Amino acid sequence: MPRAQERLAIAALALAAFALNLNTNVLGALLPFVQVDLALVAGDDKYLIAAVALGSALGALGAGPLSDRYGRRAMLVAGLLVFVVASLGHLLTSAFWPFCMLRALSGIAVGLAYASASALVAEVAPYGRRGAAMGWFTAGMFLAIPVGMPLSVWLATAGVWPAIFGVQAAVGALGCWWALRAVPARPAAPGDTRRGFGFDVLAHGSVRAGLFATMLHVGSFFTTVQLATTWLDETGRVPKEDQMLLWVGLGATSVLGSALLGRFSDRIGKRNYVLASSVVLVLCFGMLAREPGPMVMLLVGALLALTAASRTGPLQALLSGLVPIHQLGSLMGLRGCAMQVGVFAFAVSAAPLSAELGFQGVLMLAGAWQLLSYLSIRFWVKEARPAMRVDSAV
Repeated sequence: MPRAQERLAIAALALAAFALNLNTNVLGALLPFVQVDLALVAGDDKYLIAAVALGSALGALGAGPLSDRYGRRAMLVAGLLVFVVASLGHLLTSAFWPFCMLRALSGIAVGLAYASASALVAEVAPYGRRGAAMGWFTAGMFLAIPVGMPLSVWLATAGVWPAIFGVQAAVGALGCWWALRAVPARPAAPGDTRRGFGFDVLAHGSVRAGLFATMLHVGSFFTTVQLATTWLDETGRVPKEDQMLLWVGLGATSVLGSALLGRFSDRIGKRNYVLASSVVLVLCFGMLAREPGPMVMLLVGALLALTAASRTGPLQALLSGLVPIHQLGSLMGLRGCAMQVGVFAFAVSAAPLSAELGFQGVLMLAGAWQLLSYLSIRFWVKEARPAMRVDSAV
């Protein structure tokens, strides 16, 4: 594929990632505002987060076999269309359980579309440039934080918080249109006609360890960010009405880290970058758990956002190099499932810790999960040698 066409395809996939991740991040910003409208009781916020995570896990799990049969671009488009319909459905209900079911449906669409988009990025970009490509792709995902969270707060403050779901439906529709224009529909390759859920990729020990590390990393980081909005408000550190500027700054830091440092991982080795950034994340969560003063907390939070975002793309690229091209759909589907299982597991695990130790317990748990992610990569994931990569088919 010519480089200009490759860049356009990655930009289209990044827009799709932005739309899909709006669905995840806007909820965290809305939680302090929807307590009355949805009649939430203690623990209901965890159910809303878990519903999206479980739905996304199921959608991602189906991405491998469905994309093998119908094509990855077709599954991306199908997932985005369901996402648009489910997002619009949020505008029609204010009861807790129907709202929770719509969260689960949107999660299924996100899981299917995001796994398909991830496989398409790996298909479009050769491994030597894949750290940068995945970095730009995940930058689109992280852009949902500085755009979606403050926009959610602004709309909620104005008393029209459901409108954010109309916004994400419009962005999803635009992403669907651009994907059809810019992303090629690749003909089936040998091995693409397999049936089943693609569990054969789990025969590789490095793949199993990489998926486990992904589950730990994504689950701890994303859930902690969502729960932080309520903690900042309840403790008076940053009232919910004043959180807009904070999320714009931290989200922009995440976007820059993902977009700019992915290329650096291509130079020093994706595995090396993932390991070094893991150490930084463990230290950041440990420092935040000590509840330092406002300025130190802000600086450490910015470093945490920069590092966690920049680690996501190289880790995804590292995983993609462990399998041949015809297994990318299955791998990215299992990766998407692992991510959402991580979000669900962390949310459930954090609930009793939060009740016992407050948000400090959540931060300590996040640090422990990041440490386990580091150990999993360090001892069980080896970066693929050039001869093992199947880039000639890309």
